[in-house]
Amino acid sequence: MKKEEAEVVMRSIETLRSVRSFKPDSIPKETLDRILRAASMAASGSNTQPWEFVVVQDRDVKARLKEPMLKKWLARIGGGTGMSQRMKETYDEATEMLRNSEKVPALVYCCLDLNRIGRGEEVRYASIYPAVQNLMLAAHAFGLGTCLTIHGSTPTRGEPEVKKILGIPENIKIACLVYMGYPSRRYGRPRRRQIEDRVRYEKWDPVA
Repeated sequence: MKKEEAEVVMRSIETLRSVRSFKPDSIPKETLDRILRAASMAASGSNTQPWEFVVVQDRDVKARLKEPMLKKWLARIGGGTGMSQRMKETYDEATEMLRNSEKVPALVYCCLDLNRIGRGEEVRYASIYPAVQNLMLAAHAFGLGTCLTIHGSTPTRGEPEVKKILGIPENIKIACLVYMGYPSRRYGRPRRRQIEDRVRYEKWDPVA
Protein backbone atom coordinates (compact mmCIF):
# COMPACT_ATOMS: atom_id res chain seq x y z
CA MET A 1 0.00 0.00 0.00
CA LYS A 2 1.34 3.41 -0.96
CA LYS A 3 1.75 6.14 1.65
CA GLU A 4 -1.09 8.20 0.15
CA GLU A 5 -3.39 5.18 0.29
CA ALA A 6 -2.39 4.50 3.87
CA GLU A 7 -3.24 8.09 4.79
CA VAL A 8 -6.73 7.68 3.32
CA VAL A 9 -7.28 4.52 5.38
CA MET A 10 -5.99 6.19 8.54
CA ARG A 11 -8.15 9.26 7.99
CA SER A 12 -11.22 7.04 7.58
CA ILE A 13 -10.47 5.24 10.84
CA GLU A 14 -9.75 8.46 12.72
CA THR A 15 -12.95 10.18 11.56
CA LEU A 16 -15.38 7.27 11.98
CA ARG A 17 -17.93 8.16 14.65
CA SER A 18 -21.46 7.40 15.76
CA VAL A 19 -24.21 9.19 13.83
CA ARG A 20 -27.74 9.25 15.26
CA SER A 21 -29.51 11.68 12.94
CA PHE A 22 -30.06 10.74 9.30
CA LYS A 23 -31.47 12.14 6.09
CA PRO A 24 -34.40 10.16 4.63
CA ASP A 25 -32.48 9.50 1.39
CA SER A 26 -32.36 5.84 0.41
CA ILE A 27 -29.05 4.05 -0.02
CA PRO A 28 -28.33 2.77 -3.56
CA LYS A 29 -28.32 -1.01 -3.85
CA GLU A 30 -24.84 -1.04 -5.39
CA THR A 31 -23.50 0.95 -2.44
CA LEU A 32 -25.04 -1.45 0.06
CA ASP A 33 -23.62 -4.38 -1.86
CA ARG A 34 -20.11 -2.89 -1.72
CA ILE A 35 -20.44 -2.21 2.01
CA LEU A 36 -21.62 -5.74 2.79
CA ARG A 37 -18.86 -7.17 0.61
CA ALA A 38 -16.35 -5.19 2.67
CA ALA A 39 -17.87 -6.60 5.86
CA SER A 40 -17.40 -10.12 4.53
CA MET A 41 -13.66 -9.55 4.07
CA ALA A 42 -13.08 -9.49 7.83
CA ALA A 43 -11.13 -12.08 9.79
CA SER A 44 -12.97 -14.80 11.72
CA GLY A 45 -12.08 -17.77 13.89
CA SER A 46 -10.67 -20.56 11.66
CA ASN A 47 -12.04 -18.56 8.71
CA THR A 48 -15.54 -19.82 9.52
CA GLN A 49 -17.11 -16.58 8.24
CA PRO A 50 -20.18 -17.12 10.45
CA TRP A 51 -21.83 -13.78 9.70
CA GLU A 52 -25.29 -13.26 8.30
CA PHE A 53 -26.74 -9.80 7.65
CA VAL A 54 -30.41 -8.81 7.56
CA VAL A 55 -30.87 -5.40 5.92
CA VAL A 56 -34.27 -3.84 6.59
CA GLN A 57 -35.39 -0.87 4.48
CA ASP A 58 -39.17 -1.31 4.43
CA ARG A 59 -40.69 1.46 6.57
CA ASP A 60 -43.57 -0.66 7.90
CA VAL A 61 -41.24 -3.48 8.95
CA LYS A 62 -38.89 -1.02 10.64
CA ALA A 63 -41.86 0.41 12.56
CA ARG A 64 -42.81 -3.07 13.75
CA LEU A 65 -39.23 -3.80 14.82
CA LYS A 66 -39.04 -0.56 16.75
CA GLU A 67 -41.86 -1.44 19.15
CA PRO A 68 -40.25 -4.31 21.15
CA MET A 69 -36.80 -2.70 21.04
CA LEU A 70 -38.09 0.66 22.28
CA LYS A 71 -40.21 -0.93 24.99
CA LYS A 72 -37.23 -2.88 26.36
CA TRP A 73 -34.91 0.13 26.07
CA LEU A 74 -37.23 2.47 27.99
CA ALA A 75 -37.67 -0.16 30.69
CA ARG A 76 -33.88 -0.46 31.04
CA ILE A 77 -33.03 3.22 31.31
CA GLY A 78 -35.98 4.21 33.49
CA GLY A 79 -36.03 7.94 34.13
CA GLY A 80 -32.31 8.38 33.64
CA THR A 81 -31.74 9.07 37.33
CA GLY A 82 -28.14 9.10 38.51
CA MET A 83 -26.75 9.87 35.06
CA SER A 84 -24.32 12.68 34.37
CA GLN A 85 -25.65 15.42 32.11
CA ARG A 86 -23.40 14.29 29.28
CA MET A 87 -24.56 10.69 29.61
CA LYS A 88 -28.20 11.79 29.76
CA GLU A 89 -27.77 13.76 26.53
CA THR A 90 -26.27 10.69 24.84
CA TYR A 91 -29.13 8.49 26.06
CA ASP A 92 -31.68 11.07 24.92
CA GLU A 93 -30.13 11.06 21.43
CA ALA A 94 -30.11 7.26 21.39
CA THR A 95 -33.76 7.15 22.47
CA GLU A 96 -34.76 9.63 19.79
CA MET A 97 -32.99 7.57 17.13
CA LEU A 98 -34.76 4.43 18.29
CA ARG A 99 -38.13 6.22 18.33
CA ASN A 100 -37.53 7.18 14.71
CA SER A 101 -36.23 3.81 13.50
CA GLU A 102 -38.69 3.67 10.61
CA LYS A 103 -37.21 6.92 9.24
CA VAL A 104 -33.64 5.59 9.19
CA PRO A 105 -32.82 4.39 5.64
CA ALA A 106 -31.40 1.00 6.67
CA LEU A 107 -31.34 -1.16 9.78
CA VAL A 108 -28.64 -3.80 9.50
CA TYR A 109 -28.90 -6.73 11.90
CA CYS A 110 -25.49 -8.37 12.13
CA CYS A 111 -25.92 -12.02 13.05
CA LEU A 112 -23.98 -15.19 13.80
CA ASP A 113 -24.79 -18.63 12.45
CA LEU A 114 -24.24 -20.78 15.54
CA ASN A 115 -23.89 -23.87 13.36
CA ARG A 116 -20.77 -22.43 11.77
CA ILE A 117 -18.90 -21.27 14.87
CA GLY A 118 -17.65 -22.74 18.16
CA ARG A 119 -19.63 -22.58 21.36
CA GLY A 120 -17.32 -20.19 23.18
CA GLU A 121 -18.77 -16.68 23.29
CA GLU A 122 -15.29 -15.19 22.98
CA VAL A 123 -14.83 -16.94 19.61
CA ARG A 124 -18.30 -16.06 18.42
CA TYR A 125 -18.04 -12.33 19.04
CA ALA A 126 -14.40 -12.17 17.93
CA SER A 127 -15.69 -13.59 14.63
CA ILE A 128 -18.46 -11.03 14.02
CA TYR A 129 -17.27 -7.67 15.33
CA PRO A 130 -14.36 -7.32 12.87
CA ALA A 131 -16.99 -7.65 10.12
CA VAL A 132 -19.14 -5.03 11.84
CA GLN A 133 -16.20 -2.63 11.99
CA ASN A 134 -15.52 -3.23 8.29
CA LEU A 135 -19.18 -2.54 7.57
CA MET A 136 -19.08 0.80 9.38
CA LEU A 137 -15.78 1.87 7.84
CA ALA A 138 -17.00 1.01 4.35
CA ALA A 139 -20.22 2.94 4.94
CA HIS A 140 -18.14 5.90 6.14
CA ALA A 141 -16.07 5.72 2.95
CA PHE A 142 -19.27 6.13 0.92
CA GLY A 143 -20.37 9.17 2.94
CA LEU A 144 -22.81 7.24 5.11
CA GLY A 145 -23.13 7.45 8.87
CA THR A 146 -23.64 4.50 11.19
CA CYS A 147 -24.49 3.86 14.81
CA LEU A 148 -23.64 0.55 16.43
CA THR A 149 -26.24 -0.61 18.96
CA ILE A 150 -27.19 -3.83 20.70
CA HIS A 151 -30.94 -3.33 20.32
CA GLY A 152 -32.60 -6.63 19.49
CA SER A 153 -29.55 -8.67 20.43
CA THR A 154 -30.67 -10.32 23.69
CA PRO A 155 -33.99 -11.38 25.24
CA THR A 156 -33.91 -8.27 27.45
CA ARG A 157 -33.43 -6.11 24.34
CA GLY A 158 -36.18 -7.61 22.21
CA GLU A 159 -34.34 -10.36 20.34
CA PRO A 160 -37.17 -12.97 20.37
CA GLU A 161 -39.66 -10.44 19.01
CA VAL A 162 -37.25 -9.15 16.37
CA LYS A 163 -36.39 -12.67 15.20
CA LYS A 164 -40.08 -13.52 14.92
CA ILE A 165 -40.83 -10.42 12.84
CA LEU A 166 -37.91 -11.11 10.50
CA GLY A 167 -38.33 -14.89 10.38
CA ILE A 168 -34.80 -15.48 11.68
CA PRO A 169 -34.23 -19.19 12.48
CA GLU A 170 -33.22 -20.57 15.86
CA ASN A 171 -29.58 -21.19 14.92
CA ILE A 172 -29.03 -17.52 14.04
CA LYS A 173 -27.99 -15.20 16.88
CA ILE A 174 -28.36 -11.44 16.52
CA ALA A 175 -25.08 -9.87 17.65
CA CYS A 176 -25.88 -6.21 17.09
CA LEU A 177 -27.89 -3.70 15.09
CA VAL A 178 -26.27 -1.00 12.96
CA TYR A 179 -28.31 2.05 11.98
CA MET A 180 -27.18 3.38 8.58
CA GLY A 181 -27.94 6.42 6.45
CA TYR A 182 -26.64 9.73 5.21
CA PRO A 183 -25.92 12.11 8.13
CA SER A 184 -28.40 14.96 8.47
CA ARG A 185 -25.64 17.36 9.56
CA ARG A 186 -21.88 17.66 9.66
CA TYR A 187 -20.13 15.83 12.48
CA GLY A 188 -16.69 16.50 13.87
CA ARG A 189 -14.08 13.94 14.79
CA PRO A 190 -14.88 11.63 17.68
CA ARG A 191 -13.48 12.52 21.08
CA ARG A 192 -10.99 9.97 22.35
CA ARG A 193 -8.60 9.75 25.29
CA GLN A 194 -4.90 10.00 24.57
CA ILE A 195 -3.63 6.57 23.54
CA GLU A 196 -0.39 7.15 25.47
CA ASP A 197 -2.45 6.77 28.65
CA ARG A 198 -3.74 3.37 27.57
CA VAL A 199 -0.66 1.55 26.25
CA ARG A 200 1.93 -0.54 28.10
CA TYR A 201 4.88 -2.27 26.46
CA GLU A 202 6.27 -5.65 27.51
CA LYS A 203 4.47 -5.73 30.89
CA TRP A 204 1.85 -3.93 32.95
CA ASP A 205 3.23 -0.77 34.51
CA PRO A 206 1.33 2.18 35.99
CA VAL A 207 0.96 4.96 33.44
CA ALA A 208 2.64 8.14 34.59
